[in-house]
Amino acid sequence: MAGRISEIEVFVKVVETGSFTAAADALHLSPSAVSKIIARIETRLGLPLAVRSTRKLRLTSEGEDYFARGKQILKDISSLERGVKESAGQVGGVLRVSCNVPFGLHCVSPLVPGFLETYPEISLEFSLSDSTTDLIGDGIDVAIRTGVLTDSTIRARRIVASPRRVVASPAYLDKHGIPAEPRDLLEHNCLTLGFSRSYGKWPFRIEQDGIPTQLDLAVKGNLSLDNGESLRRFALDGVGLARLSEFHIGQDLKTGRLVAVLDTYNPGDREPVSIIYADQSPLAPRIRAFIDYLARHIVA
Repeated sequence: MAGRISEIEVFVKVVETGSFTAAADALHLSPSAVSKIIARIETRLGLPLAVRSTRKLRLTSEGEDYFARGKQILKDISSLERGVKESAGQVGGVLRVSCNVPFGLHCVSPLVPGFLETYPEISLEFSLSDSTTDLIGDGIDVAIRTGVLTDSTIRARRIVASPRRVVASPAYLDKHGIPAEPRDLLEHNCLTLGFSRSYGKWPFRIEQDGIPTQLDLAVKGNLSLDNGESLRRFALDGVGLARLSEFHIGQDLKTGRLVAVLDTYNPGDREPVSIIYADQSPLAPRIRAFIDYLARHIVA
């Protein structure tokens, strides 16, 4: 079928330009190639489409019909492709987004109403989960994840890198005291994330023999959790101390529901937050719109 469409294009161009030579120039073909294509069409149809002379090309009645219908077919194909392209360019359709619970609740969810108002043709399916997401297998367009990314098969855009701080509720500190230096934490109840051993060690910057160095302190406590939001809630309830990213606890610090401790020993590490998406080009407009919207509205 593709070959016949090309043949129709050649025939239409011959008629429009008035000669095989002019059509050949316009299509970047040789005159003999154009002549062979027209001959192939006539052989397949079993009738002549044009009467040729050295100076003039005259269409038969069948040739006039073939020209009119062929030109309409090419016009319809052009209209079809233009319509598909314009439709794809519209920022609409179903957008499936997965986000880890803390960042989704505290940073992304407040932006959803504004995003949907800006792009009313988008239907958003928004999932909050701390489990690992398989973009292709789960049919996810965009995922937002914290931490260092290791999968090289995906595309990613970092949108923020948030400082981490050790915090506790005023009630906990009133009852158990405020730790003055990192090793004091060994006498405190420290809440940790159980799905990664690295969260059981909290880094601090200390001086040893007058030289700045990092201390990775193995903290302990009676409660280990599988997600950051639960960690925050138990810290708010006064169960123990926690080390959380500032994006997660910013409002709690402002209102005094949580208090930061040991800030002078903070090593200055930051938790990266990235938008990840499957490697596809060009990127669907709805995906590009969401990524750009988050990047504009989430401030480090």
